[in-house]
Amino acid sequence: MKRRLEDRGTFFDGRPDEASARGQQLKRLKVEDALSYLDQVKLQFGNQPQVYNDFLDIMKEFKSQSIDTLGVISRVSQLFRGHPDLIMGFNTFLPPGYKIEVQNAVAG
Repeated sequence: MKRRLEDRGTFFDGRPDEASARGQQLKRLKVEDALSYLDQVKLQFGNQPQVYNDFLDIMKEFKSQSIDTLGVISRVSQLFRGHPDLIMGFNTFLPPGYKIEVQNAVAG
């Protein structure tokens, strides 16, 4: 299923119960920031469009309250494993107090 531009709107849409916690953060972020991040994801996985679609599905599940913030963190961490730049970029959009730690693999 091909995603439409309107689907991008789900990225910023938080839940009502988290609105106050996210309110201050959202004022600092712009829609352009979210769109730019989505473009990075799409570019990174240009040959794997299902990864981009899976990411949008995670955001939609969060919006519909099927998963919570920790669920989003878990699923995004798994989806973007091996892509620390995307994980670090996603941290920008997490509510205060949440962060995905990027673990560097050490060759041994």
